[in-house]
Amino acid sequence: MSNTNPGNYKIEPEYLGPLGDRPIAATGVPGAGEDLFPGASTFMSARQQRRRREQWATVLPLAGKLLRPDEHVLYVAHGMQVPPVMHMMALGYMALAYHQVVVVLTDSRLIEIMLDVRGRRAGTRVRSFPWSGVRGLKVGFGKLTLEPAAGRKQAWKLPLRGDRRVLEPLVARLRPRLMQEGAGHAVTVPLWHCPRCAHDLPANPPSCEHCRTTFRTTRLAALLSVAFPGAGLFYAGHPWLATMDCLGEMILYALFVMLAVEAEPGTAGIAIGIGVLFFVMTKLQSVHLSSILVSRTKPEAESARAGYRKLALVGGLASFILIGGAFPLIGAARPVVDRDLAPAGADNPWQVSRDRSEWESFADDPTARSRWSHPSGLHVTAFAYPQGMMHDFGEFRADYERQMAAAGAACTPNDDIPAPFEGFRCISHRQDEAGRGIALVHYIVLDREHHDVHQLASTVLDEDAETADGLMRDLLQHAQWVEAAPTARAAKAAATAGAP
Repeated sequence: MSNTNPGNYKIEPEYLGPLGDRPIAATGVPGAGEDLFPGASTFMSARQQRRRREQWATVLPLAGKLLRPDEHVLYVAHGMQVPPVMHMMALGYMALAYHQVVVVLTDSRLIEIMLDVRGRRAGTRVRSFPWSGVRGLKVGFGKLTLEPAAGRKQAWKLPLRGDRRVLEPLVARLRPRLMQEGAGHAVTVPLWHCPRCAHDLPANPPSCEHCRTTFRTTRLAALLSVAFPGAGLFYAGHPWLATMDCLGEMILYALFVMLAVEAEPGTAGIAIGIGVLFFVMTKLQSVHLSSILVSRTKPEAESARAGYRKLALVGGLASFILIGGAFPLIGAARPVVDRDLAPAGADNPWQVSRDRSEWESFADDPTARSRWSHPSGLHVTAFAYPQGMMHDFGEFRADYERQMAAAGAACTPNDDIPAPFEGFRCISHRQDEAGRGIALVHYIVLDREHHDVHQLASTVLDEDAETADGLMRDLLQHAQWVEAAPTARAAKAAATAGAP
């Protein structure tokens, strides 16, 4: 129902009768501006009245399409629709800001017109609640609450105390008009209206049958949200939220890649699982939020819809490539051992084994690289620890000292190791289970060029510590860097896995 000549529609709070012992017009403050209605200064300051007049002028083009020529506007209030719990969870502290409305009470119904997030411009969602379909209406706890005869209870927060002071007696005047025709004739409220022609619509309609206006759909908003970060919110008409959503998803993507790259061996699957969980939760949040904000009868041109469909297709393909490419990127970026220590020179007395089946200990340790044996009977195990982009040698050294102290093997690191290698050595003493004194002789070597740390470790009796230290210095004096190679057992497993 459209009114082609809406007029100015004066606000008449006392059209149905006095709201107090004296007329409102007689209670106004002398000299105070009253450009909203006579006596408005009793309830609102001049600034608040101007603000309300601006809001009323903003929504009047929409309200005027719906109001009948003989319909009287009793009051106009600014409020925030109290949204459902799931909407509150999706929008958080911004929920009320994104549900700002102008509530227009007339002698025959309540009309709700949504505002933008700043409360300065009219939105496109127009709903009405005829008094014939309303069972209860009350003001309390800072809210205007409406109980329909059929449908869900509605509530609007009223931040201005002056509005509540007017509405309390006005609601009492309106109660006799509720459900005058009885429950059998009560309509289900709210009624939705087309913002173009004010014709009645179902909730969240795809189009208006009366004027053929098409509206943005939750389905396309969901597709866009899944296809590309922020696209669903941009489609819903909220570019700032879309930008924040896009940046948030990009940051999460970068954190996921970094987490997977920096994960310790054997924990990459956990890192990927956490990343997938965050990805799914983020997408569900984007879909939910865009669906909330697009369900406001927002008109859409068919050409624009076709463009958004293309964006969903292109964005989906780009996201697929980006997500699919993350796993090769993680694999390429994960730190690996680039070089091993190997004997150098024909006079080298050390024998090196890379076959784990020949080792007496550490055969199942994935960080172990080789086993060195000296004719004197000393055995040294070489370990390697590839360092990620976020690690440095200083952190490794500090962690090493903490771990040794936690194991009860206090030691003082010494930087005296044979050139050209750099790092430190550490000799610590403790007792074994039999009560014998044993010494742990460790040489920690930094492969600065490839950002890897190598450890040479041997365990001997206390009286042999000095001899073992000298022999391990000799090992480094007869060692060189070579290209890393898998241990024999690992190489055999890889070959078996690739066999048909």
